[in-house]
Amino acid sequence: MKTNKLFQVSTLNDLMLGDYNGTCSVKELLKHGDTGIGTYDGLDGEAIILNGKAYNGRANGVVSEMSEEDSLPFTTVAFFDEKVNEQVISFESIEDFKTLLSKELVSTNYFYMIKMEGKFNVRVRSCFKQDKPYEPLYKVAKDQREFEYHDIEGYVVGVFCPNYVEGMNLPGWHIHFISKDLTKGGHILKLSGENIQYKLNKLNEWDLKLPNTKEFSSFNLKEDLSKKTEAVEGSSK
Repeated sequence: MKTNKLFQVSTLNDLMLGDYNGTCSVKELLKHGDTGIGTYDGLDGEAIILNGKAYNGRANGVVSEMSEEDSLPFTTVAFFDEKVNEQVISFESIEDFKTLLSKELVSTNYFYMIKMEGKFNVRVRSCFKQDKPYEPLYKVAKDQREFEYHDIEGYVVGVFCPNYVEGMNLPGWHIHFISKDLTKGGHILKLSGENIQYKLNKLNEWDLKLPNTKEFSSFNLKEDLSKKTEAVEGSSK
C-alpha cells in the first residue's frame, strides 16, 4: 500500500460538461484509497471518503453510507498516512484557511490531502441527482441546496491540486465536510474554526482512470471552462 499516490477518476472538465455516468464502483475505489472526495452517479450528492468508508452528503440534507455497488463519475482518493505529525490551526474564513495552509505546503507543484477534525462553523452545498440527458454542471448547479451549521463537531477532507492540472482537476483546495455523527455534510462554501487538529499528506504520484463513455469520447475537453468552474466551485486558489 502506497501512501503518497493520488488516484483520480475522470477529469473535472468532463464532469463540468455533463458526464455524470458512474464508471468506478465504491468497491474498486477503496482499493486505491481510504480518504478523499468526489460525487456519485448522476451527480447524486457530495462524496466524502473517510476512514475507508464512502459517504454521500445529498441535497436533501441527509448523509448516508454508500454500498460497494454504488459508483462515481469523478473522485480523488489516497491512502492517508496517519503517522504524520498532527498540527493545530485556527481560521476565520475559508480564504484564511487557504492562506494559512499555503505556508505549510512544501511546494504548490505537488498534490496534497488534508484531514481536519474539530468544531466548525460551516456552510455546505450539494446538488440533486440528475436525469438523462444530462445538462452541464454549470447549469444544474444553479439548483443546488445549501445548509449552514454552527459549532458542529466534524471532519473536513480535502485535496490540493497544482495549477498545471487545470481542466483535469480543480487547482487549489477542494474540501468537503461531514459531521462527527455522520448525519450532515457536503461541499464546503464557508468555513471557520478554532484549534482545529489537522494532518497533511504530500502526494507525488498521480494515477488517472479515464471513463469509457460516449460523452468522454465526444466532448471538447480542450474548452476553457475555468470561469464556469469558478462559478460552480467558488474560488479555490
